[in-house]
Amino acid sequence: MIDAPTTAPLAALAAVVAVCATAVAFDSRGESGGRAAVAFMAAIAWWSAGLFGEAVATTEAGKLFWLNVQYPATAVVPVAAVAFVASYLGYDAWLSRRRLLALLAPLAALTLLSWTNDVHGLVRTGTDLVAVGSGTVLVREFGPVWWVGWLYSQVLLVGTFATLAYGVYDSAPAFRASAGLLLVGSAAPWGAQFVVLGGGPAFRPELLFVLTGVAFTIAVRRGRTLGVTPVARQVTLEAVPDPIVVVDRSGRIADANPAARAWLGEGVAVGVPIADALADAPEVRAAYRRGEAPDEPLRVEVAGEPRFVSLSAVSLPTLGSRSQGTVLLFRDVTDSERNRRDLEVANDRLQTLTHALAHDIKNPLTVADGFTDLATAGDEAAAERVESAHDRIFEIVDETLAAVDHPDPDAGAESFSFAAAAEAAWRTAETAGATLTVAGDESYAADRTAVRSVLENLFRNAAVHAGSDATVAAVALDGGFAVIDDGPGVPPAERDRVFDRGYTTADEGTGIGLASVAALAESHGWTVGVGAGRGAAEGEACLSDTTVGDGAAFVVAFGDRPIEAVASPVVADADALVAVSESPAAES
Repeated sequence: MIDAPTTAPLAALAAVVAVCATAVAFDSRGESGGRAAVAFMAAIAWWSAGLFGEAVATTEAGKLFWLNVQYPATAVVPVAAVAFVASYLGYDAWLSRRRLLALLAPLAALTLLSWTNDVHGLVRTGTDLVAVGSGTVLVREFGPVWWVGWLYSQVLLVGTFATLAYGVYDSAPAFRASAGLLLVGSAAPWGAQFVVLGGGPAFRPELLFVLTGVAFTIAVRRGRTLGVTPVARQVTLEAVPDPIVVVDRSGRIADANPAARAWLGEGVAVGVPIADALADAPEVRAAYRRGEAPDEPLRVEVAGEPRFVSLSAVSLPTLGSRSQGTVLLFRDVTDSERNRRDLEVANDRLQTLTHALAHDIKNPLTVADGFTDLATAGDEAAAERVESAHDRIFEIVDETLAAVDHPDPDAGAESFSFAAAAEAAWRTAETAGATLTVAGDESYAADRTAVRSVLENLFRNAAVHAGSDATVAAVALDGGFAVIDDGPGVPPAERDRVFDRGYTTADEGTGIGLASVAALAESHGWTVGVGAGRGAAEGEACLSDTTVGDGAAFVVAFGDRPIEAVASPVVADADALVAVSESPAAES
C-alpha cells in the first residue's frame, strides 16, 4: 500500500514525465499519429497534475475540486489512445473528425455530470475523507453513471490494447520492441485498476503514468516510433506510383493510394464496396469477381487514354482462422504491353512479307520457266518474256529490302501510267489462259512498284479462282483502280475473310496473295476492298466500251477518299463493299 503523502510526489513525477513526453511528441506532430500522441500525453500530464492537486488538498471540497479537474483528461485519454494506435498501425483512414467526436461524446457527458453531481448524484452517491497513514484520501461511492462511463472507457481501452498487441505480433521485427514498449507502458495503469478493484493494495493506478511517459519517450526517441509506422504507409501507399487498393474481409475498401483513384476513378474511396468502386473499370471488376489474377494485362481508361495493368492479390495476415482482407496490387505495364503488341505486329508483318516474297517471286519464276524452252529454241518474244521475268524478280527483291528498312511509303511515289503498269504486271503474273482488258489510262503519283505487286497478286488470284480462260479487267478509276473478273465471285459471307493470311478456297491457292495485297495497301495508307462487279452491260454503260465482269471485284483507293466513291462505277453495290484499311497495331 502506498502511503497517502507519497502519492503527491509520484503524481508530480508522472506529470513532469508526461510533459516531457508531450514535448517529444510535439516535435513529431507532423508524422502519422503525431497529433494523437500529443493529445494522449498532454491529457496524461493534465490527469497527473490534477491527481497531484487532489493529493495535497486537505479538505473534502478541495479534493473534489481537483477530482473534477481530472475529468476532462479522463475523457480524452481513451479516445486519444484509440486515435494514436489506429494511426500507428495504418488504420487512420477510418478516423474522421466526426467519428472521434462521437467516441468522445459519452465521456464528455460524464465530465459534465461529475461537475453537477451535487444536483443529481448520478456520478457519486457519497464522499468521505479517510485517514491513511499520515495523510487523507477521498473515498467515493460511485453512482450508476460513473459505472456506465467506466465500462465505456474499458471497451475503448480493451479494443485499443488488443489492436496494439496484434500490431506487436504482426509488425516487422524492427518495430516490435517499440510497439511492445508502448503496449506495456500504456497498459500498466489500466491493469493496475483491476488489482485495486479486486481487493489488492489501495493506491491510485494513475501513479503508473510514470511508466507510460517513460515508455512513450523511449519509443519515440530511440525507436523513432512516429517517424516510420509498422506498415510504412507513406511508402507503401502514398509514394508508390502504381495503384494499390486495400480491401477488408467484408469486401469494402479500407484504403487506397492516389494512383488508385487516378486510374480507377474517384469512386475508389474508403468504405465503398470494391465491386461498386470498379464500375468504371469493367475488366478489373470481372477479374476481381473471378477471384484470380488474370494471365493477360487488363485495359483501363485513364483520362481518356487506354492503359494496361497487371493485377495481383495479396492476402493480409489472418486473425485466428479469418482473413483480414486483401491488397490489390496493380502494375502499370502499358509500355511493355505496347512493345509486345508492336512486336507481334512486326513479327506478323515480317511473316507476311516473307510469304509474300516467296509468293511474288513465284509468279515471274513460273513465267520464266514456262518460256525458257521456247527462248532456247530461238523464240525472241519468249526470250524477252524470260528476261522481263528475271528483271521483275530483281525488282521484287529490291522492293522487299526497302520495305524491311521501313522507308517513308510516299518516298517512292512517282507519276506513272496505270495502263503500262497493268500490262507489265500481266506479263510477269502466272495467269495461264486468262485474258486481260485494260480500261482507262490514268496517271497516278504513287509507289509504282507497290501498285505493280498488287496488280500481279490480283491477276493471279483471278486466274486461280475465275478459271484458266477467265476475262480480267484492270480499270483505272478516279482516285484508285480495280481488278474485276467474270468468275463466280466472292460470296458476301466470305468477303471479310479473303484478306486473312492462309485463307483460300482453291486447290491451287496459297492464301498469301490477297494477304500480301492487304499488307501493301495498309503500309502505304491505301484502302482495299472486295465486292461484286457490275456486269458487262452496266460496265459498258459506265466505262465506254470496256467489258466489266460480274465476278469478284477488288478495288484499291488511294489517300483519304472513301473507297465506296472510288468503286461506284464498277461495283454492283458499293455500300456492300468490305474494306480493309486499318492494321491491328492501330487498334492498341
